[in-house]
Amino acid sequence: MRAMRIYIAIALVLALLVPVLASAKGGEGEFASDRVLVKFKAGTSNVEKQKVHTKHGGRVIDEIAEIGVQVVQIPKGRVHEKVKGYKEEKVVEYVEPDYIVRLAGFPNDTGFSQQWGLHNTGTIEGSIPDADIDAPEAWTVTAGRPDIKIAIVDTGIDQGHEDLADNITDNINFTTDEGYDDLFGHGTHVAGIAAAVTNNATGVAGTAYECSLMNVKVLDQQGSGFVSWVASGIIWAANNGAKVINLSLGTSQPSVALKVAVDYAWAHGAVVVAAAGNDGSRKRVFPAFYKDCIAVAASTPADAKADFSTYGGWVDIAAPGVQIYSTLPHDSSLITDYFQTYEYGYLDGTSMATAFVSGVAGLVWASEYGTDNIAVRARIEDTADQVGEIWTTYRIPRVNAYNAVSP
Repeated sequence: MRAMRIYIAIALVLALLVPVLASAKGGEGEFASDRVLVKFKAGTSNVEKQKVHTKHGGRVIDEIAEIGVQVVQIPKGRVHEKVKGYKEEKVVEYVEPDYIVRLAGFPNDTGFSQQWGLHNTGTIEGSIPDADIDAPEAWTVTAGRPDIKIAIVDTGIDQGHEDLADNITDNINFTTDEGYDDLFGHGTHVAGIAAAVTNNATGVAGTAYECSLMNVKVLDQQGSGFVSWVASGIIWAANNGAKVINLSLGTSQPSVALKVAVDYAWAHGAVVVAAAGNDGSRKRVFPAFYKDCIAVAASTPADAKADFSTYGGWVDIAAPGVQIYSTLPHDSSLITDYFQTYEYGYLDGTSMATAFVSGVAGLVWASEYGTDNIAVRARIEDTADQVGEIWTTYRIPRVNAYNAVSP
């Protein structure tokens, strides 16, 4: 219960801190108040495109070239009007608001003995000793490889962290923040779960600790960003060799651009793993709902569904997501300042669960089953454990790293 209370507390704090750029009516979500995403039909000339933009007062300020999406600035506060206007143009394939994407969420809670998700000794009250992913057993087969890159598409990664710096190979920032550091705290925690430096007598172990980390910053210091940022980050990761793309983030609004970006990454051979969300209901969350994503729910030390975890037939797999101990920024960030704990700490959420699955994906890529992304995804899902309440009640299997990599 302590962990859940802190989850609610920090959620309320973040609700106060994250600015609302524009709030749509009728439960349609939040989006940028002064821009939309426009995709023209194939064969449309630049002259025709410019005519349409001029007609609707639009100005192209960015473009996601790989999927042909233009980020178009429009008069502030007229998003609905302009979406409707662009939709009426015969040369427009689709248009949509640039929706805000937020972290999939985190509630609360240094050393390997504290990482029950990797190896559960049953010391947590109400826990089951085998309700973990069997990481030590998996490591007897493989701990990953440096050429296998796991992209953390998130709030950034603490560049100077003793347990992460040596594994970070790439950095890019799509937000308006300066630099690549994690000023929020979430991305650093996720990165540690997936691939923290291990066997260095310091801090925590990473699920796929021999794999490399790509720091793809798409959410700002307040934990939010736009679909255009996230889509650009996914595509950049795919273009730069990511074998696994971790998306511990989400929005309640379906986005064509976001789906196309996920499809692009899948077509380019990446395994895409996304958080199912912390709504505690069956509510669909995107991009996790898209078929080319592995949608991840959160399980407890007793192999039950975490109270906050989203569920439903569209959710593919579960992983530990309660009282997860991992890396945090060594300096000031929203999370570390709130909890007054630095470098390491506990968080809860499907974000954390997603990082475990991304780590397992890294392990499978390094195993005999890592022939392509289709085989890696199938191996993860087909070898998951059908155990506990999360299976008997919700029909969601819990990932098992050893099963996934062992002959």
